[in-house]
Order: sequence, then C-alpha cells, then structure tokens
Amino acid sequence: MLRNPIKHALAGTYGDVLRNHTLQMAAALSYYFVLSLFPSLIVLSAIVAYLPVANLFDQAMSMTARFLPPDSMGLVRRVLSDVITPNRGTFLSFGILGTLWTASGGFAAAIEALNIAYDVEDDRPFWKTRPLAVGLALVTGALMLVALSVMIVGPRFGEWLAARVHLSYLFVLLCRTFIGPLR
Repeated sequence: MLRNPIKHALAGTYGDVLRNHTLQMAAALSYYFVLSLFPSLIVLSAIVAYLPVANLFDQAMSMTARFLPPDSMGLVRRVLSDVITPNRGTFLSFGILGTLWTASGGFAAAIEALNIAYDVEDDRPFWKTRPLAVGLALVTGALMLVALSVMIVGPRFGEWLAARVHLSYLFVLLCRTFIGPLR
C-alpha cells in the first residue's frame, strides 16, 4: 500500500508530462491555431464583402469583439478593413490557401500529439496524414461558420419561431438571454 497516494499521483503526472513532451505539444498546437487565425479572418472578410447583406461585416466584427481584447480587436479591424478593398478575389484565394495550410498544420500537430499521448505508433506517411488534417480543418471551419451564423441570426430566428409555432414569451426571453440581445 502506498504511503502518500497524492504524492505518487503528482510524481506520475509530472513524469508523464516530461516523457510525452506535453508542454511542447501544447505550445505547437497554440502556435498553429493562432497562426491560422488571420488567414481565416481574411477569408471570412473577403466572403462577407461578396454577400449582399447590409452591415454584415460590422455585425461580425461586433460579435468578434466579444471574444478578443480591445487592443487585438483594433489590429484585426485594421487588417480586415484593408482586405475589403478592390482586390477581394486575390485575398480570398490566398486567404483560403493560407488558412488550409496553417489549420491543417495545426490538426497534423494535434494528430501527432494524440499519438504521443496514447502511445500509438503512427506509420502513416505524410500523404495520408495531411489530407486527413485538411479534412479536419474543413469540417471544423464549416462548423465554426454554422456557429457564427447561428450567433448572428439566432435571436431573430428565435422570435420568428416563437411567433410561428405559438411558443410563449419565455422562449423569446431565453433566446435573448443565452444568444444575445436583438439588434
């Protein structure tokens, strides 16, 4: 029987963190995903510039401002306002390529980190791992676009649904509380 199980658990955890290079893997993952932030914002702003919805870019920026610090948001606004100028097609294609490259690098690093964490020997070559990482990046990007559109359209859709299906005012109140105020 162990004398001090908490001390043993902490020592085992520390040994696993060192053996599996957990901190280096976390740093690599954060680097790749932060690196993919600006190309993805460039793609989104170029796509938004093509959509015929009034003030969509401003709505997306106000939604983004909820999650970013004010100093970072100023930088994001300056970069993205430069993108929505005449050469949108060029920015759209380079933004898509940059986003796919950096995001798939992040997912490839995540695959490697999970292989190390679970002691799995991965013998797949690069030409099998990278398309899997690109697919994961595309699926994650699509899910993020769905989440962003639900955040933007959510309150209005909640009121429309409540009126259409004759739901109580409580439903509208819950939509406003959890999704945000109406614009």
